Amino acid sequence: MSSEDSIKMDNYKNRAYEFDMYSQERQLYLDSALQIKPDEAYLWQQKAMPLYKARKYSLGKPFLEKAVLYNQKKYLDYSAFMKCIFSKEYEESIEEFKLMKELYGDSYIMDHTYNFYLALNYLQLNKFEEAKDFLLKSKAQQFADFPENPPEEGCHFLDWFYLGVVDYELGNYNEAIESFDMSLLVYTNFGDAMNFKARCYYNIGNVEKAKEWINLANENRFNTINEDNVFYEIYPYQVYHKLIITD
Repeated sequence: MSSEDSIKMDNYKNRAYEFDMYSQERQLYLDSALQIKPDEAYLWQQKAMPLYKARKYSLGKPFLEKAVLYNQKKYLDYSAFMKCIFSKEYEESIEEFKLMKELYGDSYIMDHTYNFYLALNYLQLNKFEEAKDFLLKSKAQQFADFPENPPEEGCHFLDWFYLGVVDYELGNYNEAIESFDMSLLVYTNFGDAMNFKARCYYNIGNVEKAKEWINLANENRFNTINEDNVFYEIYPYQVYHKLIITD
């Protein structure tokens, strides 16, 4: 870029960020910046992100594809994440995470392993054995990356939660309870984990324990999955989600 174009582009970007994330004005200033440098992957991602948060997935998807086109290494896993948690395009998310792993190796995005999100994709497709396989891979990956931490901390509490969910779906109720307990060692008032733990006790015939844990779960209904994006989307198997909870 010429120095003149560089100044213009910086001005357009600065003006864009003066407006609300969801505004048309912001989109138009980003468009002006992209007229100068159409291969700027970050700006395409910035156009896509608020549309996904507004649940306008089909409008945001072409912009996200542009971000991946111009910087695959940086945005392919982001695209796979958005398709897992936001637009629920599970098959496409699986393809992109697997391609990312093949090209660049295992890593993390939004505080979780690629294997974690692959597991969520398979879980939402009712492919429970595949989901469990990827959660076990995620657990092993974290144990290797954080060897000094105890098991309940070396593996993210949501990995433990979803491992419990998968075993619940597979009918392995005692194993599921063990995983929910591991999750509750870190997130001690995790209402969703309590809720599924109650379901497990009910299914193995321990009605008193089931009543005890469902009461605890309802008391802790405000303590749900606490990922940054829960204000925009309901996570898989999230019981007490933010979109229905009011003070």
